Amino acid sequence: MEPNEFGILGIWGMGGIGKTTIAQVIFNKYSSQYEGCCFLKNVREQSQTQRGLNDLCVQLVSQLLGMKSSPNAISDNDKKRLSRKKVLIVLDDVDTLDKLEHLAREQMCLGAGSRVIVTTRDKQVLLAAGVHHIYKVHELSFQRSRELFCLKAFHKSYPENGYEELSDMAVRYAEGIPLALKVLGSFLCSRSAAAWGSALRKLETHPDSSIFNVLKLSYDGLDDSEKDIFLDIAFFFKGEHKDDVIRFLDSCGFYGGIGIDNLQGKALITISRYNTIEMHDLIQQMGLEIVFKQSTKDVRKRSRLRNPEDVRNLLENSKGENSVEGIMCDLSQIGDLCLNAHTFRNMPHLRFLKLYDLLDRKVSNVYVPKTLKVFSAKLRYFEWNGYPLNSLPSRFCVEKLVEFSMPNSQISKLWEGTQDLPNLTRVDLYGCTQLVELPDFSKATKLQEIMLSKCKKLSQLHPSISSHQTLEQLCLNSCKELKSVKCHLKSLKERDAGGCSSLKEFSVSTELNGIKSLQNEFCCFISIEFLSFINCRELIELPDNMKALSRLRFFDVSGCRGLQSIPELPSSLQMLYADDCTSLERIFSLKAVFSLNRGRISFPNCGRLEEESVNDIMEDAHLTIFRNVFLSPKYFDMCGRVYYPGKKVPEWFRFRTEEEASITIELEQCNYQLLGFVFCCVVSQNLPPHYFHGSVVSIKCEYRLFGDGIKHTYVSRWFLRVSKRRLNSDHVLIWTDPYCSSKVLNKIERCSDSDGSDDHGCTCNQNISFRFNPYIAAKWKTVKEREEEDDDCYIKGCGVIPVYASTVVDAIQKLELEFNLNPHHNSIPPSEWIHLDSLKSDMIRRSRGKSIIDSSIHSEEESCGDSEEESCRDSEEER
Repeated sequence: MEPNEFGILGIWGMGGIGKTTIAQVIFNKYSSQYEGCCFLKNVREQSQTQRGLNDLCVQLVSQLLGMKSSPNAISDNDKKRLSRKKVLIVLDDVDTLDKLEHLAREQMCLGAGSRVIVTTRDKQVLLAAGVHHIYKVHELSFQRSRELFCLKAFHKSYPENGYEELSDMAVRYAEGIPLALKVLGSFLCSRSAAAWGSALRKLETHPDSSIFNVLKLSYDGLDDSEKDIFLDIAFFFKGEHKDDVIRFLDSCGFYGGIGIDNLQGKALITISRYNTIEMHDLIQQMGLEIVFKQSTKDVRKRSRLRNPEDVRNLLENSKGENSVEGIMCDLSQIGDLCLNAHTFRNMPHLRFLKLYDLLDRKVSNVYVPKTLKVFSAKLRYFEWNGYPLNSLPSRFCVEKLVEFSMPNSQISKLWEGTQDLPNLTRVDLYGCTQLVELPDFSKATKLQEIMLSKCKKLSQLHPSISSHQTLEQLCLNSCKELKSVKCHLKSLKERDAGGCSSLKEFSVSTELNGIKSLQNEFCCFISIEFLSFINCRELIELPDNMKALSRLRFFDVSGCRGLQSIPELPSSLQMLYADDCTSLERIFSLKAVFSLNRGRISFPNCGRLEEESVNDIMEDAHLTIFRNVFLSPKYFDMCGRVYYPGKKVPEWFRFRTEEEASITIELEQCNYQLLGFVFCCVVSQNLPPHYFHGSVVSIKCEYRLFGDGIKHTYVSRWFLRVSKRRLNSDHVLIWTDPYCSSKVLNKIERCSDSDGSDDHGCTCNQNISFRFNPYIAAKWKTVKEREEEDDDCYIKGCGVIPVYASTVVDAIQKLELEFNLNPHHNSIPPSEWIHLDSLKSDMIRRSRGKSIIDSSIHSEEESCGDSEEESCRDSEEER
């Protein structure tokens, strides 16, 4: 804003995050530069008195004009005097738009250069008022949180001896919320370690009352529908995809779209970059506590249950009608259960039932009488892992179901006849080994997913499935009795029918034993994103026009030992797996099909690949690996991986060795210009089978910084589906590892900060040594293996590339020249081009000595009219 411009600034965030503290610091620092100032605290609370806003407005004007006593009303003369004054106002905890307009706009006309700072939990208040900038307050880092907590608990910035672990437990509980850190620190101050342990265990189930009361203010401001949405998310949907949650909420009449938007605006939830709904643990715990207080003793009077003991109590002792609307429980945490015939009949309000087994351990048995009575007609979500009966209750109501899931169950058939299924979107019957037939799904007009993997007795699909034009995912993996699949589903995005050994006819898609070729016509199904042909041992050829699958992201032909060539695939492809394709000789020219999408390419045990194809894979690996830097929301947050038969580290690795498992590199630029590392190893074909744990081969990296002699270690895991746990030749592995890069960068930063030099952050001419070897966890080793193995002999060369900001700039410029890149290039979506162009600018600034931290300071304030809210959030996360 211009110096003489009037402006309103918003500070927004969840309760207890520190909005008022930030506003107070700003006020104290800058108030002397204004002709009048006022910090109006607790606007929400004070406005609820009898005269409310009028009293607040009079108080505000009298302080701004320096009156010794407050007038009964604001005169025209008072307004005229204010219009000539440059003033600073803080309106703290404003909860509605009308209060903000009444205090900041309607009742006064402020002088040029005046500023109004508004703190609120509701972003919509700021957006509707058209404030000039919004700053979102984020949680404190772990280190800052620890310091704040210790100042309250020990009156110093570090914990007392013997309290280190307890302090960290308290800090992790608070998750960066200043209010919680202060309250816990003050409460635990001067108490014994035993008292600390007891208090922290109590907090696991019930929050501190003062923290709870502050957080609950946001909940109290919701309408009834929004309260239901908030509690459903707190109990059942944290971490779930936003679109799936909205479908469920809409089916319950809660208007999920606007409800979730309002919760996000009130800082009760966030939406991740992957479109999942996230919620701070303390806010979630507040939601659980609200339901617990509906009845502290009788679980039947609570609306939602997820505590294993509460769920057991309800299910085994369900007598008479109860108020429960939702149940979620991990069966492995509940032990054996004995239900009665009327258990679910006594739950007429039940909308959500999820009895799952997180790790599929099957450690619990659920005993259900064959006379089990009907479930609630209001049921929208039904999941029961390991359902023990072979049929559902005779009057099982499916009309309102959105998701139906019965993995690993004994069910043989679902229901009779054609049911009206207007809301059903997903059916999951994975591992139902007794299932012999499917019902008619012709009236399931919104059906998107059908999961039937390992339904070993299923011999045919109901004809209604083959004509569903909304179906996006059909998984038939290991349906060994399935003989025929005829599909005409242009909406499909994922098709998986690997291991269907009896399949004789498959007219449209995927990878099946017994199939020798695939019809070219299936390539007109341009919506498909996932194709798997795992272990189709007789598959010899693929359609020539597969490049027409313009949305294909994942393609897997692993174990197709008869396949001899792979035709050109589309530039949209992200992952290509051809593990153990022992007859494969030729692949399409990867480098000729320009793409910034590819992230993983895997060709282990493809020993017949022609030299030209191997060279092409090696050259394309450079772009494939660097793609992870170009287009990831954060640098190196995605693992790039390339595997292929080979004996040498590619020449584009500046630091490389032959026949050695270790290498020393020299850092040439300062640590704030260093983004991470790219690694390479040549693994010997003599690698013993015991290094393959299942399908996993791990590579251990040991590194030493600046000659300090201290060894640091990390382990990268690789997934190679190779037969008989052996390699048929030497193999080149190239990868990026965000976890390793982050660990090394953190250690470099600490070393450079503590070396005592005046040149802060300079690591030029410093050396880092890396040593690689195959790794197997000690618990999987025999005594003989531990005594005899010499890991070094299985690594026949290695390489490391330190990736600097200037490296990225050079790579992008090279791409622009080689491929004539521009915003209209057909392989780069507009959003990715914007990211690539923005990344280049950031890297140029960083390579000139200005870190991304410095260059993005000004973006921490968010313009209300700015539609690029995500860019602001990303820059804050980067800091």
